[in-house]
Amino acid sequence: MLRHKKTKASGVTWLRKRREDPVQQWLVDIRWASEMECMNILQGKSIVQSVEKSAFHTSHIKGAIDVLRNESNDISGEFSVLFKLVENEDWSDVQSFTIQLTCHVRGLINDCNQNIPNPPQHIMEQQEAVMGECAKLAQQVESAFINSKNHPSKIPVINQSTFLGQSFGRFIDLSLGYLVQKIVDILDEANDPMVLSQAIGSVVSLGLEGEHMCYIIAREGGVRALLDICRTENLRFCHAQSLRALATISCVTESIFEIEKEGGMWCLLDLLSDPEMRESVRGEVAGVIAQVTSPCLENIHQMSGMVENMEDLLINLLGLCTSTKTEEIFLLSTAAIANMTFMDSTTCEVLQKIQAPRILCTSCHSNIAKSLFSKDQVATIIANMVAVDVCRQDIVSSGGIDVCLELLNESPRDYKMPAETAACERVQQKAAIALTRMCREESNAVTIVKREGVPRLIQLCRDKLERSNSDAVLVACLAALRKINSLNKLQNLSMLDNQQLIQPKLMDSFLICTNTDENFV
Repeated sequence: MLRHKKTKASGVTWLRKRREDPVQQWLVDIRWASEMECMNILQGKSIVQSVEKSAFHTSHIKGAIDVLRNESNDISGEFSVLFKLVENEDWSDVQSFTIQLTCHVRGLINDCNQNIPNPPQHIMEQQEAVMGECAKLAQQVESAFINSKNHPSKIPVINQSTFLGQSFGRFIDLSLGYLVQKIVDILDEANDPMVLSQAIGSVVSLGLEGEHMCYIIAREGGVRALLDICRTENLRFCHAQSLRALATISCVTESIFEIEKEGGMWCLLDLLSDPEMRESVRGEVAGVIAQVTSPCLENIHQMSGMVENMEDLLINLLGLCTSTKTEEIFLLSTAAIANMTFMDSTTCEVLQKIQAPRILCTSCHSNIAKSLFSKDQVATIIANMVAVDVCRQDIVSSGGIDVCLELLNESPRDYKMPAETAACERVQQKAAIALTRMCREESNAVTIVKREGVPRLIQLCRDKLERSNSDAVLVACLAALRKINSLNKLQNLSMLDNQQLIQPKLMDSFLICTNTDENFV
């Protein structure tokens, strides 16, 4: 009752002050407004903390993967040392090194438990299996050391070391897969640009570390997650980065199979053909297509949707070559086209229909294709197109002979980087191959002679440094010289060149040119 009266009295006082003191009324009212404002601030703070926590989570996972990979690589090196010690039967060193190795393995398992709280059952079971194999190896080595004077068999130790290595490798693979799956979960769930960008960046970084990581990413759903991002309209801000990640991990056939399974080719075509899509995004699409069609990939096959949409893909890729002002996008687009010319014979006919010879030959005289790597792709396209009878005349009429002679004049002496030197060799080889194929018509052989192409072919055969000692360039140039001479007898050829480069069998000429001491004897 007393408390009730006190409350009632204070209520009366408040009413009186409300009538008599407006300032006091404002102070009372603002108290409630302040509480509502505090609630808004707290809600905003929880969002920021959630973003920071997710970003930290991504970097923490990437760090755990790096530690796991680095430590496992060190342990793999230790296994190699152990096998050598066992082979030499130095049991004293084997015993001490086995202790070091097993301690290192146990330490890595402990690190994994810290970075993977509450690991799933299958990882726990594999941990126990590795620990058991460690104990068995220690027991085998101890027994061999005790009986070292009696010449114990090294086979049991080698077998047990192999069992431990296999069990340890399985544990590392499961742990890496689990951590990569966490990054894939972030790709699936995150909407914040910072978090998503960091997760995609982690995929790119991991993909650059080697084919095995690309395989794990594909196995754990990384390809599917990246394609889902590319299909999501409100995530356009990270489409380019997602495509770059997709291209990075598509160096293994498992990734390509995943792209095919997820209908990725239709997704790529939609992005490439969308006129409202940024050029940078379409350039990254070209990069993905170039990667998945690379002839260097093992077990490469035509993806479903590739042949059906061949013409649309080539039209859009060639349109990108024509419109772009960026060297990198031109390179990616021409690389995709070049790879596709290896996949299907109809590709060259489609390229002829959409006037690719004129566009590509013209581009070789502009700054857009000034890099050796772009010239390498253009040379590939020309060499493959001139092999098709219906395309050859279009290449020649578009200035293809002059382009090939210019490419043939590229010299590795003008470049210092190994990658550039290798690209220069490829450009020379493909230009010589294209000239050889053009010489199926006598008129083209006459044109090559008139344009002074023969002296350069001879120089590349004679001068090792000018072809960077490349046997492939030598063979291509010898074949070109012989083809030209068969159609248009070379009158100004020296007797020595005729005797060494034209008359002998191709293999004999090859051996003469690869032996510098005999070149000018």
